[in-house]
Amino acid sequence: MTTPDIDPIHVQFNLLHDCIRASVFGDYIQRTKPKAQAWLSLCDMCYSDAVMSWNSIFGSDSQETHWKNLLKAVPLPERGTLKPFSKEMIIGYLKTNETEWARYHSSMVKFRNTRLAHFNHTVNLEEFPNITWAQHSAYLYREWLISLLMAYRASGQEINITETTGPQMLDLFKAQIAEICS
Repeated sequence: MTTPDIDPIHVQFNLLHDCIRASVFGDYIQRTKPKAQAWLSLCDMCYSDAVMSWNSIFGSDSQETHWKNLLKAVPLPERGTLKPFSKEMIIGYLKTNETEWARYHSSMVKFRNTRLAHFNHTVNLEEFPNITWAQHSAYLYREWLISLLMAYRASGQEINITETTGPQMLDLFKAQIAEICS
């Protein structure tokens, strides 16, 4: 059930930013290997946050925050050429195929279910999913959401749209983690 005063697009942006920020932070920590021991735990928390927020949008269709459910709740503007967001867009953006995407999607959902949401220590996971595709699919969807808002604005609606571009957002997150990670 959607609460009337909560904007579902705003929720999507928050989840996407959580995923992208956690991915950027975790990647930076992993690459720079800071000496303080707490950074390993912080890297784990970033990884977990990236997986959880990604799953909120891309995981199970049954989740209220899944992108497919947003498309059911929010109509596309009638004017313009904005295509509905789709799995095919993700596959094309990632330069992969449906089989590889399905394998990745399954590994992310399985990791979330067995390790993060319902810690099941009896399940042996040989590999943890790489969050690069999570970051890239979240980035793509964020760009599509901005295009959606711009299409609403073009059709005459008063819509607030972030002025922060995707590259600026990535630079901001990289600068934030670099500022404190030594």
